[in-house]
Amino acid sequence: MTLLSTLIVLAAGSVDRANPAFLDAPDLVNAWFDEAVDVAEMTNVFELVVAGRTIQVSHVSDAGQDSVQRDPDKVTLPGTIQAALGGQEWSPNDDSTKMRRTAPGVYELVVAVPGGRYEYKVAQGGTWEKNWGAGLQPGGQNIVLVIPLDGTLVRFVVDFNSGFVKDSINHPEEVTAPTELPPIAPEPVPSRFHGLRLRLAEPVTDRDVSSRMVLRRRGHSERPVFVRDFLSRDVFHYSKTDLGASWSRDHTTFKVWSPVASGAEVWLYSGDHGGTPRRVPMARGTAGVWYAKVPGNLDGRYYQYRFDSPWGSREAADIYGVAASPDLQRTMVLNRRRTDPEGWPSRAPGPPPRPTDSVIYEIHVRDFTVSPASGVKEPWRGKYLGLVQTGTRAPISGQATGLDYLKWLGVTHVHLLPIQNFNPAHSRQYNWGYETTLFNMPEEQYSTRPADPVTWIRETKQMVAGFHKAGIRVVLDVVYNHTVPSEGPLSAFWQTVPYYYFRTNLRGDVLNESGVGNALADERTMVRKYVRDSLLFWTREYGIDGFRFDLLGMHDPRSVRDWSQAVRRIRSDTLLYGEPWTGGGPTRSGKAQQAGSGMAVFNDHFRGTMRGDLDSSQPGFAMGGPTDLLALKRAVVGSIDFSSEVRDFADHPSGTINYVSAHDNLTLLDKTSLALPGAQDAEIKQSLRFALATVLLSQGIPFLEGGSELGRTKGGNHNSYNAGDSVNQFDWERAARYQDVANYVRDLIAVRWSLPALRLATTDEVRKRMKFIETGSGSTVGFRVDGRGLGGRWADTIVVFQGSRQGGRLLLPEGQWNVLATGGQANPQGLGKVQGQVELAPLSASVFAR
Repeated sequence: MTLLSTLIVLAAGSVDRANPAFLDAPDLVNAWFDEAVDVAEMTNVFELVVAGRTIQVSHVSDAGQDSVQRDPDKVTLPGTIQAALGGQEWSPNDDSTKMRRTAPGVYELVVAVPGGRYEYKVAQGGTWEKNWGAGLQPGGQNIVLVIPLDGTLVRFVVDFNSGFVKDSINHPEEVTAPTELPPIAPEPVPSRFHGLRLRLAEPVTDRDVSSRMVLRRRGHSERPVFVRDFLSRDVFHYSKTDLGASWSRDHTTFKVWSPVASGAEVWLYSGDHGGTPRRVPMARGTAGVWYAKVPGNLDGRYYQYRFDSPWGSREAADIYGVAASPDLQRTMVLNRRRTDPEGWPSRAPGPPPRPTDSVIYEIHVRDFTVSPASGVKEPWRGKYLGLVQTGTRAPISGQATGLDYLKWLGVTHVHLLPIQNFNPAHSRQYNWGYETTLFNMPEEQYSTRPADPVTWIRETKQMVAGFHKAGIRVVLDVVYNHTVPSEGPLSAFWQTVPYYYFRTNLRGDVLNESGVGNALADERTMVRKYVRDSLLFWTREYGIDGFRFDLLGMHDPRSVRDWSQAVRRIRSDTLLYGEPWTGGGPTRSGKAQQAGSGMAVFNDHFRGTMRGDLDSSQPGFAMGGPTDLLALKRAVVGSIDFSSEVRDFADHPSGTINYVSAHDNLTLLDKTSLALPGAQDAEIKQSLRFALATVLLSQGIPFLEGGSELGRTKGGNHNSYNAGDSVNQFDWERAARYQDVANYVRDLIAVRWSLPALRLATTDEVRKRMKFIETGSGSTVGFRVDGRGLGGRWADTIVVFQGSRQGGRLLLPEGQWNVLATGGQANPQGLGKVQGQVELAPLSASVFAR
């Protein structure tokens, strides 16, 4: 025994389980120390013990800038700009964007930035715990910075006293552009670090991953070592698609991936509440997959997995399970064909559309029909079946409701807020559902028999079939960016392979990049595979036609491309889109990464231009607010690089989801009412029509907040995720007051369908066919589109958006034009003919064609 070993053994005997270390490569252990240490003093003080044998640590280094002893007052600008300045992008402790304190609460940074488009935020203390976005909003959206020329000098100012973050590019009138770089003060070289990288003299072998590992440091307790990124090596990648419980009448095969387990069992239960299980041992197979083949018909039996490890045993539901107990702690073996309704499988309606042929309508299962005024029969209100009941009318007004209303409106896709099974603590309470627990089964509370998994699965399929029969495709809002619970014994992901499925820091804390607990680590191969398998399951088993990714910005760009390609290999017409931002953490798949991903993104540039900001009284263009003609031009061309002046993020028009409102933030009516104080109902309706017209008449994919055309209000509640029916339900009787707005939107959807020139699919088509026209007004934007050869009745189209509350005039090109939309009316067959100078109604869209 070496002297070092003798000293360590004398200090050993206890294991500090609260401070794990991590095996992240065959020869690399990462460790965090609450008290910063001097790297120079760490030579010859560590060794790794694996399955009783000792491996020496041959080299010790710091774990980078993020492990430097924290300065709680340090302010940085983490973002893509850091990489351009020679640092590590999206690193809140990276000194490349460290700001200088110029006064109490005021910080400044002056740097020379290469030409390009960047995004950044503000962080304090060297971590993401305190971060701000645009407007210095806590956890707010990324700030976009477009630098025209290499070496441009930029001044950034953060003022915590006044509550703003500004730069000389975006705010040239408020922040003086610098003329020279300030002298560079030498930064002290840090010597003490919280994080260390420990290089091993010999690699840990693949077979060691399930063995007991401890890190020993002279004079300190042993620390358990958990296997983390080491598991993303090819040898642990399981490529088959048979994980979970595969039922047949004669037997069921169970397979679960847990390379770190030293033993595993299937526990079979007779009921959903547990009890004494029948314990079936599992055998270890390739890539760390455990399997067992159990004879007999197990249809309807509940099960868990039990995993043994050197640090104790763990029980978990099957993350690949397709049905589960009410508390989601036991999954159920299921003959899925028992859940198929008559006539299943359902087929998507009509020929496969191009993405730009879509009109998306967003609803929540419960909100849409829970009100008695929906006309849906009482047992089906707020349920899957209620969404597809036909022949429904509001009792007093006679207004068509539910599915009949959607058919009448003419939308192509219904976007459902999350229905993947979410937090069981909220199964008896109202919730939007952005807190998924198990991803491969629908939420039971929307079933007429929530205690019976067969029924809630069958009714989900009946819902999909009902929409398909009505000619409407179904998009699921999916929340693969995080799970609830975030970790611990109630999380099946955590229990199956601790620390692997979630992003963690050097200390082992889960990273709250979502703003609600944790972040799925889809950059790891088996996590990426899990999401891919889940998407394919919903596509094949439930006939889902599209997916909307919550907080898409959190996902690795490689994952986004992988999922897009996998889904479209089996359904080329699948509609895919997501939110290009995060819940406060770094943005990995933002708008800048959209190109080539196969994924459209919500266009907050479009939204901000037309709506103004999210929840304040600031009006956007659609409410008569300030007109930014360049921003308007970017919006209407589909946010593509249209010309040297009109440039944005999308590589083609189908890369942008154009919208002015969604379930988040104030409804369109509530925002409009706030932005137009004192306005009469007529002007409020005028603005509603105009805002929705900008969505429906621009290049790109239009998205409508459900009820925005019906005057839907939430009483000013901008985050009604748990506010209940009184705030969230569709008020179908009240909707009759806005029937004229709904009529207009229906007719405008028909106008869009009659004009292929407004649904162009490629950037080349838009550049070739579309040009802006002179309007003679700073509050008016107009464009002309050549529709020859595209089919349809009209070969030449002009669209004009009049953003003034006073109206205006436009001189049309020579000849006679058919009016397809003007003021509050629209008709694809035409409303009459005009020529010469025409009147433009206040806050209106006009369409002329011939």
